[in-house]
Amino acid sequence: MLDLLASTGTVEILEFIKKHPESSSVDINNHFTEKKTSKQLTTATIYRRLKELELAGFIVRQPPDSNTFTLTQQAIDILDRQILQHPEITELKRSHRSLLREIKQREGVGVVELQEVARMSPTTINVGLQKLNNLGLIEQIKNHVAPSKEETKKSKKARPGRPLKRIRLKKKGKEVYEELERLSQE
Repeated sequence: MLDLLASTGTVEILEFIKKHPESSSVDINNHFTEKKTSKQLTTATIYRRLKELELAGFIVRQPPDSNTFTLTQQAIDILDRQILQHPEITELKRSHRSLLREIKQREGVGVVELQEVARMSPTTINVGLQKLNNLGLIEQIKNHVAPSKEETKKSKKARPGRPLKRIRLKKKGKEVYEELERLSQE
């Protein structure tokens, strides 16, 4: 369910169907392809999302054999709850949610530690951390622990003046994490 909501165009299609009940697939396609909307979607993406939403139980055909769609009560509840409380949830891909979970479990984790435990590429982790930071869910803390002179002489890795960056969740991040956990159990 969460992956579907994070997919491109899903929330926009649900909002359109909510504003225009009993919209046909042709009307939905025309709205997103011909008119200047904030989200430009291709016809293939629109029909794929409609099929996925129908299989997930977010929309139903009304009457059953037609091409007109309406939202189910479950979709209305989830859409209202998510958009009003935490619109960030609809922007988090699976890898971003995984990073959020790892950061929550290991408060004050470093990037290198994340690479070891998250089983993701460094690029995926960096992009995910940037996305979480842009959404205001995490913050980086610089722990400047200057090594002593003996440690500097013994270790070539010890670099005085280079702070260690630690990542932790902000209050908003904790709220979004709790909402994600609740939604994943539904």
